[in-house]
Amino acid sequence: MSNFIKHVQSGDKILLNFFNHKIKCKALDVYMPCITYLGSAVFSFLFCIIAIVSKKSFIHLLGLNCAASLFFSNIAAQILKRNVNRIRPYLALDDLNIKLIGIDKYSFPSGHTTAVFSIAVMISLTFPPITLPCMLLAFSTGISRMYLGVHYPSDVIVGMILGTLSSIIIFVI
Repeated sequence: MSNFIKHVQSGDKILLNFFNHKIKCKALDVYMPCITYLGSAVFSFLFCIIAIVSKKSFIHLLGLNCAASLFFSNIAAQILKRNVNRIRPYLALDDLNIKLIGIDKYSFPSGHTTAVFSIAVMISLTFPPITLPCMLLAFSTGISRMYLGVHYPSDVIVGMILGTLSSIIIFVI
């Protein structure tokens, strides 16, 4: 098992270097700090509340489903975060381009990515024609977490999985 973890950590550093250094540019320096907030608690809460109070029943149901997905995926993410206690990359690595944006000290899994995938996948399941833009925004949010130096790629991948699975389960039941 420790060889697997070492392999993942090695790959994490290589991919993090790509997203944090290799694609760095002025346009992304503006875009990434903005897009990262699509996974914030404030955005998630407001999205759900606005959808829930909608007079259109299908939007109301979407809001309820998103709220349920967010609830369960966030519980899973917090359990993992508290048990793994993985230090954020900007605290462990010296050469990162970082932008600190109101975060706790543990990184695994990415809560922002979990949240944005919970919402994006639920929207995609509910309204398939808008899947592509929803998923592009969700992936951008996940990438922003690495670009900003606050998450490793495996943190983001597990967040994607948690948000996606939670939405699929809620949608099916």
